[in-house]
Amino acid sequence: MAVSGIILAGGRSSRMGRDKTLLVYQNETLIARTVGELRGVSDEIIVASNAADKYHLADVREVADAYPGMGPLGGMHAALTAARYEAAFVVAGDMPFFTARLAAYLLSRKGDYDAVVPRIGGEWEPLCAVYSRACAAPIEACLRSGVRQVFRFYPAMKVLAVDERELAAAGLPAELFFNLNAPEDLAALRREESPGGGGGAARECGARG
Repeated sequence: MAVSGIILAGGRSSRMGRDKTLLVYQNETLIARTVGELRGVSDEIIVASNAADKYHLADVREVADAYPGMGPLGGMHAALTAARYEAAFVVAGDMPFFTARLAAYLLSRKGDYDAVVPRIGGEWEPLCAVYSRACAAPIEACLRSGVRQVFRFYPAMKVLAVDERELAAAGLPAELFFNLNAPEDLAALRREESPGGGGGAARECGARG
C-alpha cells in the first residue's frame, strides 16, 4: 500500500513561545526527526506549514492552507488534497516520541476504513492517525462551516478507533502520543535527556501534552 506521510507544522506555538517543530530532541529538530520516522513508512512526505519553503528538507513538499487560521484541520485539508496516494498517515510536528513502528501498526489496520484513529483514555488522538484522501471533502465541509475540531468530521466517514489496550498489546505505549505544548513540557523532556534525569516526561506531563 502506497502511503503519503503528512506532518502538521502550521501551529502558532503560542503557549511555547517559539516554533515547536524547530526544538531539538536527541540532537535533531522535531521536524527533522519526524520526517526521518515517516520515511520508513511512506512514499512521499508533505508538510502543511504556516510559511512557504520554511524547512527546505530534501524530497519534502510543503503546502499552504487553503483555509488559513483553521488550525490542524486546515493543514489536514491542504495536505490530503495535495497527497498523491489514497492512504495517508498524519502526525503533528511536536511529538518527540512518535515512531515509524506506531505509524506502521496503525496503517496495518486500515483495511477499508476511511480513518484509523487512536483513542486513549476515551479521548481521540486525531493528530497521529491514518486518513484516506476521501476525508478531504467532509473536512472541507467543516472548514466552510467554521468548525475547527478534527473529530467533528468523523461521523461522515468509516472510522476505526484503536484503544490503548490494543496498542499496549502491540508494544506501543500511550506515552508515544506525548506532545510539546508549553515550556514546562520541554523542561520535562530535557530532564529526561540529561544524565541521571528522572525520565518519564510523558508520564510526568501526561501522554496528551
